[in-house]
Amino acid sequence: MQSFRRTIVDSPTLDGFRHVLPDYEVMLVTVLDAVLDRYDAHPDYPFIDTKLNILTGEDFPVLADETGDFRSRAAVFPWIQGRGLEALVGHARWLERCTVLADAEKAARGVRLDRMIAEVFERMESIRAANNGRLFFMMTPEGEPFDMDDAGRRRPVTPEGRPSNFSDLFYAKGMLAAARFLGVEEKVEEAKRCFRTVLRDVRENRFVSDQVSFDPKNRSESKPGKVPQGPRMIAVGGCALFAELTGEAEWFDTGEALVRELVEKHLNTGQFDGLEPYDYVEHTDANGNPHEENGRIMSDPGHSLEFVGLAAKLLLLIDAKRKKSIPETELLARWSELLPKVFLRNFRNGFNARVGGICKRFDLISRTPINDDMPWWSLPETMRAAAELLVLCPEAEETDEIVRALVACSNGFMTRFVNPDVHLMAYQTIDADGKPVDVIPATPDADPGYHTGLSLIDMLDCLQNL
Repeated sequence: MQSFRRTIVDSPTLDGFRHVLPDYEVMLVTVLDAVLDRYDAHPDYPFIDTKLNILTGEDFPVLADETGDFRSRAAVFPWIQGRGLEALVGHARWLERCTVLADAEKAARGVRLDRMIAEVFERMESIRAANNGRLFFMMTPEGEPFDMDDAGRRRPVTPEGRPSNFSDLFYAKGMLAAARFLGVEEKVEEAKRCFRTVLRDVRENRFVSDQVSFDPKNRSESKPGKVPQGPRMIAVGGCALFAELTGEAEWFDTGEALVRELVEKHLNTGQFDGLEPYDYVEHTDANGNPHEENGRIMSDPGHSLEFVGLAAKLLLLIDAKRKKSIPETELLARWSELLPKVFLRNFRNGFNARVGGICKRFDLISRTPINDDMPWWSLPETMRAAAELLVLCPEAEETDEIVRALVACSNGFMTRFVNPDVHLMAYQTIDADGKPVDVIPATPDADPGYHTGLSLIDMLDCLQNL
């Protein structure tokens, strides 16, 4: 495999950007190898293990007193296991298209992936079965759910009787990907049933986030009367995956409906006084207005751009199906025109051009950042969205600006986030000065190739079609 060059794109054009694509393939393979190696190093730990500090490369130590230990292997995050299974399957499918590996190298990794996916899936299914089909944000390796009290001590959690949460949502996607990859059709059908339950709770606003926040500047607790866009947005991505892997009309139709709901409830197309056109509101109140708190209306620019990418992915699947004699939907025609405008508005809201990252929280009233820390994941998600828009809307008048945003995100990611000393993994967070900081956006576990890997694979696939 060729070496990683950390290519910086000087020319903000598609031809200029193509020079960096081999670096992204090398990055994908290097991170995948790290995930595989870490799994093989601990045969008694049948989980995806990215429990390392990207700042130092060292594994998180196990505390002598586990009551406050949420970093080490003593704590399993079903978010990571669900995302990781989806990512491992996505990488296994992508290896056939990888251009930086020889056939023998692809085959060797494929054998390891087959085994790892099967073993992790089996373990997660046993944990889910022991909890009556439910998962929670943090669990012991034996499958006991817990969260943390105000003093940082563990306390047990009973998921039964609670509505669906993000662990259920992320795992439903990973469950389908693994079951279809392994050819276990009864688990494919079970994944569909699980996802339908999650979708019902999402669309009826019963869904509740199970996230335990480790960053005081990024609290994520659910509050009555505060309706987040996140569950619907992730569910759009789930519908895209289910549509892609099954081809069933149910997931196309549900995905379309979710996109419509997000447009109506969270995108400003003139119904929200005082906001800019195409601002994307993170939360609404019980009356459907932007949720205002302390004189601020919060937007998460990364989430806004992730929504564009997930919606565009679904629309590209719909477009491909339409070309097989299925009538074009009004949604496709409308969003081919609208999505580029949504992309650029929210990119401008959040992108820090001096540093090359996207701020975590932005106030739509003062038009300034609320939290100017910048997580890693928003750049690859934005790059995926940009590449998809170039395929979906090739005649859009915003094309040149979208390409410039794609290049700017790539240069920022390569310059500020990629750590060449730790498996080419990305620092989880940088501050407003572009320095890596020990801040946990969601989990202490590093990305197992979900935000970074799957986004970049989609980007590569789109650009190959241009």
